[in-house]
This record gives sequence, C-alpha cells and structure tokens, in this order.
Amino acid sequence: MDPVINPYRPGAGRRPPLLAGREPLLAGFDIIRRRAEQFGEGDRSWVLNGLRGVGKTALLNELLGQVSGHGWITAKVEAGASAPLPMALSQALIRGLRTATGRHPEPGLRRLLGVFKAFSVKIDPTGALTLGVDVEAIRGVADSGRFAEDLTALFDVLGETARDLSVGVLLLIDELQEATLDELTALNMAVHHHGQADTPLPLAFVGAGLPSLPAQLAEATSYAERLYDYRPIGLLDQQASRDALIVPAKQREIEWTPQGLAAATAAGGGYPYFLQAIGKHVWDNARRSPITLDDVDIGLADARREVDDGLYRSRWERATRAQRDLLRAVGRIGGAEPAAVADVAKLMGKPRTSDISVARNELIKKGLLYAPERGLLAFTVPGMHDFIDRQP
Repeated sequence: MDPVINPYRPGAGRRPPLLAGREPLLAGFDIIRRRAEQFGEGDRSWVLNGLRGVGKTALLNELLGQVSGHGWITAKVEAGASAPLPMALSQALIRGLRTATGRHPEPGLRRLLGVFKAFSVKIDPTGALTLGVDVEAIRGVADSGRFAEDLTALFDVLGETARDLSVGVLLLIDELQEATLDELTALNMAVHHHGQADTPLPLAFVGAGLPSLPAQLAEATSYAERLYDYRPIGLLDQQASRDALIVPAKQREIEWTPQGLAAATAAGGGYPYFLQAIGKHVWDNARRSPITLDDVDIGLADARREVDDGLYRSRWERATRAQRDLLRAVGRIGGAEPAAVADVAKLMGKPRTSDISVARNELIKKGLLYAPERGLLAFTVPGMHDFIDRQP
C-alpha cells in the first residue's frame, strides 16, 4: 500500500495517530485546564512513570498541545540532557515568556518578566540568559541564589500572573529521574508550597520518568509520597492495542482481517512503540486492504529488525562484558518481571550480592536497569529480555 499515507509513527517521542488507552488521563488533564481558566484554580501536580517506549514523552507533548492554543505560559525541558535543571528550566521559560509577550498585553506580564530576569541572573550571572524584552529586574523576590527558595517564589509569581490573565502555567520535565537529588528536593519544595494555599494558583507541573522516579522523589523529601498525583503509564490492554492498529487504518479506509489483527496485537504485547513499528511495516508490505495474516508475518520481521537495531542493540552494545553477563542473568530469572538481586548473583556464581554491585550500579546509570524495589532489578525497556535471549 502507499507508504506516503502510512499513518503509523514509531519513534522516540513521536505522537501516534491515536493515544489509545490514555483517554482517562487526557480527560483528567482537560478538567485541570478548564478549572484553571474558569476559576483561576490549580490542582495537584502529576508524575507520569513508566518504562521506555510506553508514550510518556508523547503524552507530555499532548498536554502541551492542549494548552498551547489557550494562551497558557508553558515550558518543557528534559532533565540531565545538556544542562543542570535550573539552567534548562530558565532557558525553556525564556521561550515560554517570549511567546506569552506576543499573546498577552505586556503590562500584565511586566512583574513576572522583572522577577524572572532577577531569577535568571542568579542562575547564570554571565547574562547569557536574556528575554529580549526591555525590563528592569525586580530584586528581592526570586533572587536569593538558593534554587529551592527562588523556584518557590517564581512559581508564585507565575501562578499569580496566569490567574490575572485567566490562563494557566504548565511546566513539563521529561526524564526527571536524571535530575540530581538537590534538584528534586528543590522541585518538591516548590510544588509543596504551591499546593498548601487555600486556593492553589493555576500552575500545573507534570514530571515524567522511569518507574523508579516516585522512589527518587520520596528519597529527596519524604512527603513526596503524598505530594504528587502519580500516574503509572503501563502497557496497553488488548482493546487499546487493537484500537492503536485499527483506528489509524480506518481513517485511511483500510481494514484488518480478524486473523491479521489478532497476530499483530499478540506480537505487540501491549508495547506502544512496538505496535507502531508493526503497523508501519505491515502497512508498507501489504498490497491491498484488508491487511491479512500473511501481511503481518512479512511486516513483523521488518518491525522486529527495526526495534532490535534501533532500540535494543544500542543499549546492549553500551554494556561491558561483565554488564552483559548481569543482563543475561536478570533476563533468565525475571524475564519481563523483576528479578531478585540475590538470585541474579547466585546464577552468576557470585557468593555475595555486593560482588555484582559495580555492574548493577553502572547499568542503572546507563538506563538499562532500574530497581523497582529494594533487592530487585528490572529492565527499563519492555522486551529487552527477549532480545538478549537471541544474542550469541
């Protein structure tokens, strides 16, 4: 079939044609948006946590899209990507405030712009961070040089400004598990202060990261366990998996046979990234509608090759020989489920769990494994154990 009109979109952070199975989350955020705009009132901050490839980044982008057309002040950053969180957040807010100055009368933004200018100078005294707007810095509000205090004060001014403009503020941080402990502490303190008001200001914070993120936030400040509305982003159920394949095809007037759909859904295993890869390659290999079981058999081989080469192999090749031995052991014991560290050490012939600590810690730093609970290890990417089983 014509690849030009192929609707499926595998890839990191790419929005699929349908965010299947995520409708309740999107509907919940729509309520937050409407309350902010109608009543000038905020809600609890969210944390999206899940494995890689389940659509966390796509969901952040979707939330951003929901408010962008409503005049909200927005900023989206990735923790640990290229700069410390204070610098990355400041750079993102510069872009958001520049957009806001084109949408709202400048007098309504002047106090916020002045406070942010003073805040940004403390983040980067060289003056490289600039709004491009002629405004005097307002001293004494968010310029102590202590990130936790300054971020808390900046949250207040952002929220107050948004309330006066009848909009909201949306701050998004992806890969939040990469933030330092001090950065998470500062973020928790600012969010905690924001939520203590009788009527919280219309500022929404949404963080996203690996399943270990809730524990990391709680390690930074114990009250984080109660602070956020935690939204686990898991694998798709059978119906959502079918919808992810059927609906985009129907929009192009293409059908799936029941046998072909069943085979593609089963192969996808509820993994959103892999389902998109299957849809793309099956479409490209199919000659006509409806998509048959034979089409799926052919396309599935190409889809698996793409995911192997693009997702799994790069992670496998980053591991040393000792780390690969540990990964194999985790896969053999746990498969798709967490494996006990003690069992992993035993399988590797190590008398003590401390004997695998170095490899374990390095694999966690590389983002290949995470610790869902004390004494357990699991893969950050669904299907990694199957890939490892197929390696010589």
